[in-house]
Amino acid sequence: MTKPKNPSPRKPAKDTADAPDIQGEGNYDATRRYDKAASDFAKSGKVDEAARAAQPRDAKEAEELRRAEQAGRSHSRGENDGTEIDDDEGDTLSRR
Repeated sequence: MTKPKNPSPRKPAKDTADAPDIQGEGNYDATRRYDKAASDFAKSGKVDEAARAAQPRDAKEAEELRRAEQAGRSHSRGENDGTEIDDDEGDTLSRR
């Protein structure tokens, strides 16, 4: 008897004993769920409302957020002004 053909070389077929819950370097099912949820939210018309709700409530909170952002940036490899992107290997590529 032959084994069923594996539809994806990246992960085992679901009907094999080799199919673990962890999917190697990425969980493709979770990625698809996240992408769909993000797309659905973007199309929902609630983005502006969520952005307003996320704004600092007062000057003290705004300063705390600024300091937290500054602390996070101090640990990064460098500033990104939005003109560069990282590929999957962490290499920086220029946007055109």
